[in-house]
Amino acid sequence: MSTITGTVFRRGAELAAVHLKREPSDDQPRPSPWMFGLFGLTVVAISLTVWAVQYTLGNVVATLAAVEDTNPDIYVRIDNNEDDPNKPINPNEPEMAGSTPLQPITNKLRTTVRHLRARAGFWSPFRGLSLFLVYSLARGFISGLLPTRGSFLGQFLVQSCLSMLLATWQMAWVHIVISERSPKPFYQRIPSYRTWPKIAPAVALQDILTAAGFFLPLAALEAVGLIDFETPQNEVTMKFVCSTMAVYFIPALFAFLISIPARGIFIRVAASMLPEEDESIVPFDRSFGGKVNPAITGGSGCLSVTDAWATFDWPARVRFAKVIGKTILIEMALAVAAVAILVGELMLMGPGVLAIGGPSDPQGMSM
Repeated sequence: MSTITGTVFRRGAELAAVHLKREPSDDQPRPSPWMFGLFGLTVVAISLTVWAVQYTLGNVVATLAAVEDTNPDIYVRIDNNEDDPNKPINPNEPEMAGSTPLQPITNKLRTTVRHLRARAGFWSPFRGLSLFLVYSLARGFISGLLPTRGSFLGQFLVQSCLSMLLATWQMAWVHIVISERSPKPFYQRIPSYRTWPKIAPAVALQDILTAAGFFLPLAALEAVGLIDFETPQNEVTMKFVCSTMAVYFIPALFAFLISIPARGIFIRVAASMLPEEDESIVPFDRSFGGKVNPAITGGSGCLSVTDAWATFDWPARVRFAKVIGKTILIEMALAVAAVAILVGELMLMGPGVLAIGGPSDPQGMSM
């Protein structure tokens, strides 16, 4: 899903950059350089804030929600006032009798973040970041070497192949997120490629199916000539930017809806292969209700795609969906605030910056 988000964001940034580079007419004042600098700093600050929310809540917390048991045998303390936050809670203890029934850690965003910081330190909401950055840079570097920029079908094939090639990296990221801190560096936690056949079906379901839902509809529309994504260099108006982004919206929404269950399945399949020496940071059943048979006894040692969904009980699905929904609401609130701030700064630059029509197209450019 991050590939799709990056594609949409990059397209919007390209169009906005071309729009802002338009030469103002003689009767329009030229914005001062410091206003452009302030605008750039604001964009960077907003982008980092949205990214931090997405990574911590949409990635880390959502991953924990997908694997946590709804009714574990052992609960974990999350009260920071306790002398030992790592001490398990036995719900049958006398002092626990009559108290409010314990809820899963991931039932609330604040509770989950507090639990992570109590168990793994202040920066634990960004756990797995090193591997995430290396993975993203590797994908970006390899895809940048291939001539697929003007072809949605080509982008689909390249991104799908990269997802399959780096499948074990994605699995390692899940292991880092759901386990206690380890002295091993992230690159030593990447499983060997002998595990690739086990995780490949879940990666295909998550990444290839999601990418197909986004890139293939755009490729079909482009093939029949219903849309043209060539960027005019001289007459990019705000209307053109908005209409172009609207074309991306429906495929992106469709791909997002597909990605939710597919992502939950992938996370659970990856979690079922967590090494025995790694302790989980939230309670979850490593056997997934007996569906995982250890390899040492002749089993596969991992969940199948169908078992991953079958063992994903309804309360856990609801928690997982709630985390994603809350993340989206927070990002939407940030987006509204960002638009208000950026539009205000653009208005300070001068009325011509937000012009809807271009010099040769007073009504704006159509798709």
